[in-house]
Amino acid sequence: MNTEWRYAWSKPIVTGDLKTHVQDFYVEEQLGFEPDGKGEFCFVFIEKEGVNTDFLAKRLAQIVGIAPNKVTYSGVKDRHACTRQWFCLHVLNQEPDLSTIQEAFREPESVRVIAQLRHSKKLRTGAHLANRFVIRLRDVNGDLDELEGRLNLIKQGGVPNYYGPQRFGINGNNLHYGKDFVLKGRQSRRKLSKTESFWLSAIRSWCFNEALSDQVENGMWMRLCDGDIAQFQHKDEQFRVKEVGALMHLSVMRGSISPVLPMISEGWEAGTGHQRERVMKDSLAESMDLVDALIAFDLSRDSRLARLVPMNMAWELLREKEGNAQLIVEFSLPKGCFATSLLREMIDYTDKSAEKYHENIDR
Repeated sequence: MNTEWRYAWSKPIVTGDLKTHVQDFYVEEQLGFEPDGKGEFCFVFIEKEGVNTDFLAKRLAQIVGIAPNKVTYSGVKDRHACTRQWFCLHVLNQEPDLSTIQEAFREPESVRVIAQLRHSKKLRTGAHLANRFVIRLRDVNGDLDELEGRLNLIKQGGVPNYYGPQRFGINGNNLHYGKDFVLKGRQSRRKLSKTESFWLSAIRSWCFNEALSDQVENGMWMRLCDGDIAQFQHKDEQFRVKEVGALMHLSVMRGSISPVLPMISEGWEAGTGHQRERVMKDSLAESMDLVDALIAFDLSRDSRLARLVPMNMAWELLREKEGNAQLIVEFSLPKGCFATSLLREMIDYTDKSAEKYHENIDR
């Protein structure tokens, strides 16, 4: 299955290394609200390095002495990075002692508690507002003036909102197994396992990327058509475009409004205009057996922005007298968006953590 999707601003010619050190990739979850300081749920803000989110959640359950399903989190964060995120522990009438949490891990894994607060509501998947990234790319080689131009272009015009390679698994395994699983069809009405859900999500995301890639080629990814569904870049609010006037064109140019693409589900065609519907059907024409099989899983209606415009983007290019340069770039992205989709338009990077991908994450 194809995973080489088109670039909006041409493939970068400048090269660099990503994640040479764990601290080179920093992610901080932004909830968008403050825990209210009361209630039966304990919110814990944790900084971790070299630890899988789900694995940490299970360790928290063991330490506190509660069932694993009593520990929740809003989003999955990269193992090969320095990340800060919230976990929610459902504990009644007790204040968990997490002062010795590091003892549950071994070097080079690192875990420490930043804050611990009570809240009256459970933390659910996707509850956070955004993620803030600070990323250092090392051994940057090539035309640095061209890189500066790209950075300014991305800040203003954004990038295609592709699902990142993380969604498709090691060597695309989620696509390989997911295709077989989806084409076989649902064998029973039992709840899907976590692995099956990953496969299903990977195939649905692949269909989105395939359709978006064609729209990058024809320019529709950052252009509105009559009848489209549009969304404000940094809000969940959507609306149907009745007519594209001058003010709406201006909003699109400024990056504040972009079209959305419907995710494949029963009746997905109603989630866009007739012109974009035809283009999407053309993009997926050779995979209609997969699309039809996906629809049979009775998935919920959903959509995703075609364009991703970073928030609060800033950078520093360290031009060294001898040797290679370094790039430090900071930005925030809405939940569900991938920093790698931004980075791929910025620089032709080599992920230095790739050799670790075959480690057993959940020991």
